[in-house]
Amino acid sequence: MEKTLIAQAISHEESQRRRRVVEEARSANFRQGYRHDAVLEEANERFILGLISLDDLKKEMRQAVLNNRCAFQHVRA
Repeated sequence: MEKTLIAQAISHEESQRRRRVVEEARSANFRQGYRHDAVLEEANERFILGLISLDDLKKEMRQAVLNNRCAFQHVRA
């Protein structure tokens, strides 16, 4: 018998809090000259929606970078 894991629903307020946190982190990266790519943005959105935890988000980001599925691109001024 297979186990089905269902993510616990988060409140609208929690979703908005997560969105602010992600946007602040994204802004900090932009100020340093780096830009996220689509793989990381998709993971960010799932975190905001409550589909994955912060720990899951960190793991996915690390794994994506290690597997060269995404890259932080340095933007030269």
